[in-house]
Amino acid sequence: MKKKTFLIFSILTSIFLSSCKSTPDLTENEVYSIINEIIVDDSLPIYQACWKFRNIKLTENYKKEFSEDDLEFISEQNEIFKDLKIKPNKLKWYKKRQKEFEYTLVDTICDQGILYHISFPLISADRKKVIIEFQEDCNCLLGGQGGKDLYEKKNGHWIRVKSFDHWISQNKNSKINLNKS
Repeated sequence: MKKKTFLIFSILTSIFLSSCKSTPDLTENEVYSIINEIIVDDSLPIYQACWKFRNIKLTENYKKEFSEDDLEFISEQNEIFKDLKIKPNKLKWYKKRQKEFEYTLVDTICDQGILYHISFPLISADRKKVIIEFQEDCNCLLGGQGGKDLYEKKNGHWIRVKSFDHWISQNKNSKINLNKS
């Protein structure tokens, strides 16, 4: 009888301990908070954004920046938030001249005017490292620019420590010559 009770207790304890997560899942509010902090700390003027979060494929270069636990956490969060869309009044940027915050306008068509495309951030389990992509698209003859950046939280602020895949595009059919003096 004691062996049976001990066996049942051992099994239940194992199940309980294996089901406990050491790192809690991200919340939607945490995701928006982290993105907003990065926007403000890096002085990004994200006044209009496309409603869809883009996805970042985890390449070997990006994986090198995270631990195995982080990569597992990122995979889980990507699955949890796979259908998350950018919602109105969630993202904001700081207008230096007016010294005030303004909410980012969310564009549901995404094919007119200057706007940003933002990726869903790859966030480490301890919430101290993030890889995120910001792409500026003018939907005009000038082109656009963007890239992915690794940010680390140091002394309460997000610092860009590494950049990946940055690009600048100019429409070659444009009649504007940027090289004129």
